[in-house]
This record gives sequence, C-alpha cells and structure tokens, in this order.
Amino acid sequence: MPVMLFKMSIAVLLGVFLVQTFDLKLTALIGDITEWHYFLLAACIPITLSSFFSANRWKVFLRLNSIDEKFATLWKISLMSQFQGLIFPSTQGGDAFRIFHIERRHPNKQGLAGSTVIIERMMGLLVLCACTLSALPFLPVSKESTSLIITVGTISSLAVGAQLFLISKKIYRLYNHFTIKNATLSRLLRYIQNLHASMVNFPYRRALRSSLLYIFCYQISLISVVYLVFRSYGYDIPFVQHFALYPVIAILTMIPITIGGLGVREGFFVYFYSLLGVPANIAVGASLANYAIMALIPSALGGIIYILDTVRESRLKNTVN
Repeated sequence: MPVMLFKMSIAVLLGVFLVQTFDLKLTALIGDITEWHYFLLAACIPITLSSFFSANRWKVFLRLNSIDEKFATLWKISLMSQFQGLIFPSTQGGDAFRIFHIERRHPNKQGLAGSTVIIERMMGLLVLCACTLSALPFLPVSKESTSLIITVGTISSLAVGAQLFLISKKIYRLYNHFTIKNATLSRLLRYIQNLHASMVNFPYRRALRSSLLYIFCYQISLISVVYLVFRSYGYDIPFVQHFALYPVIAILTMIPITIGGLGVREGFFVYFYSLLGVPANIAVGASLANYAIMALIPSALGGIIYILDTVRESRLKNTVN
C-alpha cells in the first residue's frame, strides 16, 4: 500500500507539473480534437485488430508448449485480465492475471503455461526496439537526434541483455537445486524454477518463425492507434515517424514509476513529439487519448465479460445446489 500511494503521489505531482508548465485545460484537450472519425476508428482497433493479433500470437506460444486453447478463450482472458490489471501500478499489470487464468485452466502445467505470457512480452519488446531502430533514419535531423539514437540504443541493449539473462541456462543452474523447508516458500520457489526452466528451454527460433507476422502486425496496430489519434487532432505525422518515437515511449512507460504510467507517459509524449514540432498541449491530449483507447476501452469490455461470467457461474452454482 505505501508503494501504491507513493506512485500515485508521483503521478499527481507530474500531472500538476505538466498542467502548470504548459497551461493545460481538460476541456481544451477534448476540444482540440477536430476530426472525430479518426478518433472513432482508432477506438475500434484495440478490441479488433490488436486483440486478434495478440490472441493468435499467444496461441502460437502455448501450442509450442503443447497447450491448445481456442482463440475466443484467449481473447476473453486477455480482456478480463486487462480489466483486473487496473489495480496494479504497472502498465503491464494485466499480465499477472493472464498468467493466473491460463494456469488455472492448466493446473498440470504450472510454470509452463505462465511462461508464455512472459516470453510473449520479451519477444514483443525486441520487435519494438527493432521497429524504432529501423525507423530512426526517417526522423527529421535535429540537435536531439544524437541523444535520441543514444537513448534507443541504450534501451535496446538493456532489453537484449535482460532477456539473455532471463534465458541463461547458467543462471538457472545456480539455483535450480535449492530447497526450502517452509512449505509455502518451497511451493513458490518450485513454481519460479518451473517458470524459469520453461523460459530457458522454450524453442525461440520456431516461435519466431511462427509468430513474427503476428508480433509485427500487433505492433503495427498499436502504432496505428497513435497515428490516428494525432490525425484526430489535425496532425498528419508520417506513419514511419511514429514507428521511431512511440516504441521508445511504450518501453519507457513499462517502468512502474507511477500508477498506469500516468504523468510519465505524458512527459515522454511532450518530449519526443516536440522533436516533430508538436505543441505540448496536443502531445498531452494525444497521450491521454491513446491511453483511454488502448487501456480503458478494452478494460471496460473486459469488465463486462467478467461480470457476465461471474453472474453465469453464480447461476450454475445455484442450479447445482
């Protein structure tokens, strides 16, 4: 709880700083939207294209671990998890619930099923870095170009390094023989060992061949939302330039500094999109609109599905009793 309050305080302080520094007004952020048809089109993407590519990507990883699930089931789990994940301070809070739901469906494959969620994020992060690096040459040349290249290069190096660490057999061997007498801690350690072993032994090359198109199309769908949001504000920024900037923002916002990345994400939008001449008020508005579309709309649908499932399960129990 203290950590949650601390992160919430940081989010509020950052929000106040942005509002006072750039004289932002909520009514203006909404009023600045001039082409609502682009906004409405963007709002459809997370629950259609993004969900389609994401669920199929996850389905590939599960199948490689000998776990068969229907697309509809994975789609429903993803939406419900996004809704439930709102209680966590990180933008990736829904992943914890995805792990919980998929492992509850496959109790005989503890760690194996859950590892696919982490692997999915790992491979998606690498594609994000690759997208940014390939698109950097298309940004306008400026004084900040060098610092941006250094930032992207550093983030990419850290991402690759962290993933090599996680899938290292040597690291796994350092602790895989450990045992703990406490029953609860012993179960937790055994689960971590199973999860890590699954990540170490996962067939990454086969997975990349089978899922690369889904991974790439998923990232395209996310960047398309940002592109359309800016179009709704009247800014027709070339798509390839979003390719260079948005992945960096998405990666940096994964760091759980504030609740849902609020404040931090807006600051990054202001900084990076200022390189393209976008005013601060537009960048903040686009950031908040993008968050509402990518997080709140799928979460709302996930909440409806969760409530309907809860009601149905309750009726089934009452019928049995």
